[in-house]
Amino acid sequence: MSAFPAKSQSRASILAALADARASDLTADGRAFAFIYDAGQETRDLAREAYAACMSINGLDPTAYPSARTLERALVSACLELMRSPEGAVGTATAGGTESVMLAVKAARDHARKTRPEVTRPKMLLPITAHACFHKAAHYLGVEVITVEVDDTFRAKLGDARAKMTSDVILVVGSAPSYAHGVVDPIEGLASLAKEHATLMHVDACVGGLVLPFLRDAQVSGVTVPAFDFTVDGVTSISMDLHKYGFAPKGSSMLLMRDRALREAHYFACATWTGYTIVNSTTLGSKSLAAAGAALAVMQHLGREGYVQLAKTMWEATSTLLRTIESRPELRLLARPDMNLFAFTTRGGDLFELADRLTARGWHVQPTYGFGPSPAHVHLTIDPSNAPHAQAFASDLEACLVDLPEGVAPPAEVLAMLESVASAPAGAGVDVGSLIASLGIVDGQLPSRSAPLHRILDAASPALREKLVVLFVGGLFA
Repeated sequence: MSAFPAKSQSRASILAALADARASDLTADGRAFAFIYDAGQETRDLAREAYAACMSINGLDPTAYPSARTLERALVSACLELMRSPEGAVGTATAGGTESVMLAVKAARDHARKTRPEVTRPKMLLPITAHACFHKAAHYLGVEVITVEVDDTFRAKLGDARAKMTSDVILVVGSAPSYAHGVVDPIEGLASLAKEHATLMHVDACVGGLVLPFLRDAQVSGVTVPAFDFTVDGVTSISMDLHKYGFAPKGSSMLLMRDRALREAHYFACATWTGYTIVNSTTLGSKSLAAAGAALAVMQHLGREGYVQLAKTMWEATSTLLRTIESRPELRLLARPDMNLFAFTTRGGDLFELADRLTARGWHVQPTYGFGPSPAHVHLTIDPSNAPHAQAFASDLEACLVDLPEGVAPPAEVLAMLESVASAPAGAGVDVGSLIASLGIVDGQLPSRSAPLHRILDAASPALREKLVVLFVGGLFA
């Protein structure tokens, strides 16, 4: 599509242009092991119809749109039940996991302002494996991140958390599970520490909130779901995404709070202007309920029985892949996962060449760079669409290991040149187009063989990675 059209265009041409724009997008064909969360065509069709049916609902004013209240209360009630919440617990539908986390951090900050006014520099204890959106929330809201180290299973170290606890900590965070490695932090220990110091405890169950309860119900042999929900004393809030393993369209998450006072701390109200008095439960003003309506429809369609069956199917596929990885001396599983996402790396062989070989065979995987104790690895997310293809992927993975070369360090002069870009002041006249082209990126697409680019970024400092992705994304939308 070009600039603002001068004249009306036909429905057919508009839809054709949209289809053309989506031609290269990832699809739920069972070949993708990242980004896709799909429970099949029937569920997808129902979600689409429910989404369209709720497109006109504006959650800005539930008195003008009573359906907004009906839908949100139904979703909150279902999620509170899943998280085994106590009497008086409440929740808020949000536009995604990042917004849920943002509001949880805001609630902790604003609650501390009321109850602990002596805290002038609020801090958050955050495992280094926690999702990046916590750093984003901290950046936006003026909360200092105190990182907590992890053990060799990539779970937060309680001893390190205790050593770093101070009177300025307003929030302790744990993941259920962490995205990269699929392991649940020691939530009971973290929550006990938080309660001992009269601070709040948030559990990020964005990826696990709609799998772990059903995996527990499924009673799969050898699977023990760690305690993570509101039955853990000291847990004060939980985030869970409905657009991941709830199989809803994007833009649907949930933030649950143990009591109303905490929820009120993330509300915003304003009467100091010449218009109507505003109250927002989320960062959005006008708030679409389309994704929430679709989430509720999918939840009702699948029911507990359907989610349990999907959890079992995904775990069986996960087990198939884990057996393959653990049987190969060329590979190393970074941690035994608590649910159906995990990471593995190579023992000497070029990880990024392996990822390229898998891509050449039609698989979409997620190469991830090293940070702290976590080496560069391939991340796999298992969902109902790729679960039936687990054995085929395992076979291709083994084939791709044949004659896998050793990793090669990128040229030092290339890294030095890029580091100079990272240290350049904003607006220093970097030729973004030439820089992106020199890395082999054309029209926003990575080269078919991305190993050289990935090796450079893996060897680069985090500051350089951040600078480059900002330049890259800015270049995409120039």
